[in-house]
Amino acid sequence: MHVAVDAQNLARDDRGIGRYARSVLRRALRDPLFRWTFVVRDWMPNERAIARALGTDRVVVAQRVPRGADVVWFPWNGIFLKGDVPAAATMHDAAPFAFPARDIHLRAVEQTPFLRTAATARKIIVQSQFTAREVQHWLGVERSRLVVTPLGVDAHFRPGPAVAPARLRGKRYVLHVGAHDERKNTNTLIAGFAQAFPKGEVTLVFTKRPKQLPPNALVVEARDDAALLALYRGATAVVVPSTYEGFGLPMLEAMASGAPVLAARAGALPEVGENAVAWVDKPLEAKAWARGLSELLEDDELLREYAALGHARAQLFSWDRCTQQTLDVLTAVAGGA
Repeated sequence: MHVAVDAQNLARDDRGIGRYARSVLRRALRDPLFRWTFVVRDWMPNERAIARALGTDRVVVAQRVPRGADVVWFPWNGIFLKGDVPAAATMHDAAPFAFPARDIHLRAVEQTPFLRTAATARKIIVQSQFTAREVQHWLGVERSRLVVTPLGVDAHFRPGPAVAPARLRGKRYVLHVGAHDERKNTNTLIAGFAQAFPKGEVTLVFTKRPKQLPPNALVVEARDDAALLALYRGATAVVVPSTYEGFGLPMLEAMASGAPVLAARAGALPEVGENAVAWVDKPLEAKAWARGLSELLEDDELLREYAALGHARAQLFSWDRCTQQTLDVLTAVAGGA
């Protein structure tokens, strides 16, 4: 079966969406029943960059969807290419509708690919029951067109020696991984952290710089998976304050790495973490984060308990299963389902 893939962002997307697309495609390329064309709209597509991103020697790259393709897959939260080939798409959330941009033109730019997907994709892949409900609510997509394929976690994210970066050695630190847009709720976390540790006895570490870096905080970039793993392993706890997540891949990676997690009970996060995570039930209240941080970090036994529970829970998630479910969807769409 010939599958075309929208690979425009494949080599350069450093978000969870990019990790998802690369993780699935690296495994899918091993299946001899599938042939792949990677569609890149650049004037001069960088074939080597795509090949490197997928860990292979050679890939077939094109600037448009081949007419002979049986199905085209869009992993990037919407359909961005026109064509007559049957389409499947992955929606990671419905954030442009739950958090619409104030500027009407930006709102249209952000929402249009989702609307196009809802109108034309034969099947829509989502990573959680939460996202399935969101897509049904905001876009009116019938449940029969939605397929839930939970994400996985790479094998190298596992417990091991806590060798933190030099800047953090000897420090107890709480780690936040990822971006800082509105729904990530970072400002509430920062306020709660300041209440919990006013004397600077714990450091707050970000992998990406927030708009304002508070006292007792550092930015330590995770330039590759080895650096990210070191940060997870060295953290006293990992915090996920987001009030809206379609899955929560950093939380799963932290759990797999043996780090205790404190997270907002919101979005898809409870679906992924269940009882293996310490929860903040009022994630928009700074005092709730202060209380959650204090209770967790002051109890070494509780930290060990959540580290063990999180690691066990993470073993239930598999990229191999996610990949097979994705291939099943593509096969069904190619067959007219």
